[in-house]
Amino acid sequence: MKRGIIIGGGIAGLTAASYLCNSGFFIRLLESSPKTGGRAFSFFDKNLNCNLDNGQHLLMGCYGYTLDFIRLIDAVGNFKVQTKMELNFIDANKKHFSLKASSLPYPFSLLTAILGFKAVPLAERLSAIAFFAKLPLVTGNSIRAMSVREWLKSMAQSDLIISVLWELLAVSALNADIDTASASVFCDILKQIFFHGNSSTRMIIPAKGLSQSFCEPAETFITAKGGEVSLSEKVIRLVVVNNKVTKVITNKNEYSDFDFVVSSAPLYSLKSFLPGYSSCIDSIPELEYSSIFSAHIKIKNNTLTDDFYALIASPLHWVFNHGSYLTVVISNSDSLQNMSKAEMEILVKEEIEKYFGIEKENLSDIKIIKEKRATFIPSQSVIKQRPGFTTNLDNFYLAGDWTSTGLPSTIESAAKSGKIISDYISGVLS
Repeated sequence: MKRGIIIGGGIAGLTAASYLCNSGFFIRLLESSPKTGGRAFSFFDKNLNCNLDNGQHLLMGCYGYTLDFIRLIDAVGNFKVQTKMELNFIDANKKHFSLKASSLPYPFSLLTAILGFKAVPLAERLSAIAFFAKLPLVTGNSIRAMSVREWLKSMAQSDLIISVLWELLAVSALNADIDTASASVFCDILKQIFFHGNSSTRMIIPAKGLSQSFCEPAETFITAKGGEVSLSEKVIRLVVVNNKVTKVITNKNEYSDFDFVVSSAPLYSLKSFLPGYSSCIDSIPELEYSSIFSAHIKIKNNTLTDDFYALIASPLHWVFNHGSYLTVVISNSDSLQNMSKAEMEILVKEEIEKYFGIEKENLSDIKIIKEKRATFIPSQSVIKQRPGFTTNLDNFYLAGDWTSTGLPSTIESAAKSGKIISDYISGVLS
């Protein structure tokens, strides 16, 4: 039996370990923290008396690699899947708008959704339809030098529809300012969502905490297949001899009984334990990171009926409804990082009252989470530099959302990287 070590228990590491174990490899997964999931995990909060996610995640039906991973580890029941696309918007006048697919066959279901999106005038909706009509003809090379905003403007999208619709979608998907983020990456995302049938546009939300939805089922699957998951075990150094990793040294053990090593750790962690890493990897991107702000806030007398809402022209991008509490998400939140907890709490409560009419007296305990390095910024320079999955070492491989998946820094990118490297190793070593 071939044996491997996977460094890092985030979604990429869990995905790679699950597929490799399923293919008959013995896998030892090493995670430096006391839990798996990386930036996608949950924890129990005493004040709110429930499990909270480190950051709320909204998946989509086009997340093929993520959904395949969920099916593999038998976790489908942990997610709520829309029967058809429905995205609810609300403005500062408390007026509701819906981007909702009809029951017509695809693509007419999408056309009627856009026509019915009355948050913008009819002329703007027709311009969006014209945009979609041109989208299949757009190639990545033709817009590679453009930012998202530059591309949208070149496609005759007005400032109004950019601010109401496209900017929210782009910032949420890329976690970056549309003046910085790559147009080609956003274009690919739109094609993936809207040009693969009705099922690709459906929204998917974890019905449980992220740890319960992803991590625990994956750990159970890995161990059931004969693998091992070791928590609180930090890799200190890799020993390289004759162009191969021969030993993995951790804070607890030294391992030499393996045929290959996969690092799914972040780039900044990889630098710390791989000697001469710059000569081992052909392309090393200079990553800049963008933050995500989340706030979980207890609510009394909750009258909201939908699972989530997109806020128009608000510093708050999304509000997720969990019944006893709400979760607020602000993507690309670097400008808010210096605000105090008291200031953030005031901002959240004021915006919720303005948009939903929920009085501050109905909002109590709040848990604020600032993820400073939530995702890397998918600028054009970074897109060109992202490394592949193999390295210049014979038995050392990479996985992670920062590798060359063609996707922004998402769960789908992480899952894709884990599947790609597991398929490669299975093909080479089986």
